[in-house]
Amino acid sequence: MSSSNHPNVKVIEAMTAAAVNGDRDALAKIFTDDMQFHVRGPFAPPTKVGDHDGVNGFFDVIGTIFEECSGDVKLDTLLISADDTWATEWEHAVLGRNGNTLDTNNVFAYRFNDGRIAEMWAVGTAPAGSEAFWA
Repeated sequence: MSSSNHPNVKVIEAMTAAAVNGDRDALAKIFTDDMQFHVRGPFAPPTKVGDHDGVNGFFDVIGTIFEECSGDVKLDTLLISADDTWATEWEHAVLGRNGNTLDTNNVFAYRFNDGRIAEMWAVGTAPAGSEAFWA
């Protein structure tokens, strides 16, 4: 679901599909060469919270999430809104790991440069203590 018909909404949807499918080639076309990925909160294992560069940095984080969860990752996009420079996304994620579940809403902010994602912020909004899911 999205609240904007802006072309950058389609870019975000394509980025999500490429990430889930492990399609580095598609992501290389979607991200700028110097894209930065900023991860905050229990969105990812604590070792991956921080700043990451390019497709490889993005895949390092996302790949670790899928690996740690043995693929038990369910994503539901709740809202995407975009203009020429910025976009936001609200997502509901349910992750399974070692018999535990992390049920969280995450917010993403994207900065675009010529129709490509130049910067991405991922902020997990799970309650305090949710970091234990990754232990």
